[in-house]
Amino acid sequence: MLFFRKNKKTQEEVKNITIETAPEVPAKTPEELKAEKAAAKAAAKEKAIAAYREKRDLTVAKFFEITEMELPQHLQHLADRSVENITADVRRLTENDIYFYWNMSVIDRDTATDLETPLDRSIEKKPMLIITDEPCDYPDTLQIVSDRPEHDAVRDIYLKALHYIRSIHRAKVIAVTGSIGKTSTKEMIESVIRQHYRNPLVSKGNNNSFFSISRNIQELKRPTNVYLQEVGAFSPRTIEMSARQLDCNMVVYTNISTPHRDQYGSVENTLKDKASLSDYGKDDGIAFVNYDDPMLMAYPFRQKKVTYSLKNPEAMYFAKDIEVSDDGYTFKIVTRGEDGTLTETEAEVHVLGEHNVLNAVVAWAVGQALKLDEEEILDGIDAYRPSGMRQNLIEANGYRVYADCYNSNQVAIENTLTAMDHMTLPEGGRRIAVLGDVLSLGDISEQIHREIGRTIKNHKVDKLICYANHMRYACEEAQKDGVDAVFFSDQQRPEMEEEIRRILRPEDVILFKASHVVNLGSTMDRLFGTDANESISIGHRQFRLVEEGGFEFYAFADGASVKTCLSEEESVVIPTHITAEVRDEYLDFQDLPGTEVRTLKVEKIGKTAFRNKAHVRHVELPSTLVRIRDGAFRGCGIEEIRIPEGTISIGREAFAHCENLKQVIIPDSVKDFGSALLKDSPQAVIVCREGSAAETYAKEHEYTVEYM
Repeated sequence: MLFFRKNKKTQEEVKNITIETAPEVPAKTPEELKAEKAAAKAAAKEKAIAAYREKRDLTVAKFFEITEMELPQHLQHLADRSVENITADVRRLTENDIYFYWNMSVIDRDTATDLETPLDRSIEKKPMLIITDEPCDYPDTLQIVSDRPEHDAVRDIYLKALHYIRSIHRAKVIAVTGSIGKTSTKEMIESVIRQHYRNPLVSKGNNNSFFSISRNIQELKRPTNVYLQEVGAFSPRTIEMSARQLDCNMVVYTNISTPHRDQYGSVENTLKDKASLSDYGKDDGIAFVNYDDPMLMAYPFRQKKVTYSLKNPEAMYFAKDIEVSDDGYTFKIVTRGEDGTLTETEAEVHVLGEHNVLNAVVAWAVGQALKLDEEEILDGIDAYRPSGMRQNLIEANGYRVYADCYNSNQVAIENTLTAMDHMTLPEGGRRIAVLGDVLSLGDISEQIHREIGRTIKNHKVDKLICYANHMRYACEEAQKDGVDAVFFSDQQRPEMEEEIRRILRPEDVILFKASHVVNLGSTMDRLFGTDANESISIGHRQFRLVEEGGFEFYAFADGASVKTCLSEEESVVIPTHITAEVRDEYLDFQDLPGTEVRTLKVEKIGKTAFRNKAHVRHVELPSTLVRIRDGAFRGCGIEEIRIPEGTISIGREAFAHCENLKQVIIPDSVKDFGSALLKDSPQAVIVCREGSAAETYAKEHEYTVEYM
């Protein structure tokens, strides 16, 4: 055995050892520490951005990688091409997109005819790549045939690609679905989340289709915290396809009722499809369920169920002490804690219809789940205001108009009539209701419309005007109960509009309630000079572009609007009518040809029609004109403009920045004016009759007035 002994140094040797100490490092100043921390943070952010871009920037080769496919030899030349969008919507297709087409149940409500399919139209747009399950002679095509019946392989590849894009974003996804009230509920929640999050992604209007959702997912950005999406039902499994893309953190269920019965066959089938948002959602997600809906409460949601109610104290969130006022409600939101304790919070909404209190309750619940500050949630609820044609009480052309032409069903009509019951009217004022068809009811349509008619007697309706097709049954039932009711078919729109002009008085309030497809909004715009219907139609691409007489027009189902002046002449004349092939969605619902050639009145001058057209000096407006939209002549070279009798409204800054403009001649028919009409038009004066609305407007805004 070997032993090792450590060498021992003598004391002398130890004394001679020099101990070298590290040089003293001066302490960092607070400024240096702050700068160092900021640099580290910036470097980490730059690294995160680079990692994100590597995942998000798709090339064709990357697309095939994430969808677990091999890039075929005949497509190798596309490998490094950047992909702008992945889409199954031919209407928005560009040359940098991958287009998917399969034998889909998704309803293509665009302009297809029996002789031209969306696949045919996609070839005309020359996309980067077409992936389809049908034979296609486009050179850059990948045909994929399913290896088993009832399996859409092309669809599944499409969904896999969209789910990948969703998965690389940290945003919490909140979906809102139900038979009615989706859009107003979504907008109430939006008002809450915007109090906290700077740039949430929120679906616009009621863009709730499979196509819209695919498009919105591709709008997600790395910093997006919350993505709020309304989800609608169109045909079986369309919501399931959306659910597989969204991977929801939270789903808000408003209610389940009869709409879409003709597509789904039963309310149970509709519920099953809507519930797929939770079935395919995050494991730790939340389903916010309306306690007042028995079908929803009975459904076995996979995600954690959080219940909300208008008044039922058994729910986890509910309202109490609801007090109505002329512009909304005050109430208390009651929150049930996990230990059963109840907490009351005072809240206020500024919109009529008690269902908006329910919307506020679920918006509070969602805000709580997002861990928002209570004041932020309450401020969001308080700030919510309806807009456009949804529960919007507006003053237009000297009348009170209750516009609710976004969607309709039996429950929604009941809610809207109840809201109108609560309105305070001046002495002699009447409540006039204009109701259009409820759609997608299938074989129970007559039954539901008759039930609607029988409920009218329970409300303060002084005059009922029924319009379209199935509303004749509601009219019959209301007349039996002694209600002053009249019916106009879908072919009698002009007669209906004339009847409204004849009976309406300034002290009245008039309600327009129908599905958007019935197009009562165009009647409202024509009668009162509003432009909500046109804005929605443009946003939803429900128009044709027509060139005629030196102008480009928006052609809608029931009228036309000047989009752009194309003429290079100094003097132009706008025609009173144009001819166009238009699409009427309402006819589709009646199983009639939806596309036909119509002669349309030119009723509006669009927002950019003459903007910055400095060469245009003289414009003759059409006698059919109803409204000049915001900024229509901004920066134009016109010297004088004569508004025709019958025009109702002129939008804000309509004649702003017109340096040559000397006179705007305004008839008595114009009652509504936007702000800053003649802003920075130094020579312009308003010519009108004494005592007219134009004179009042001019004096209020300190414009020079000359009299006719």
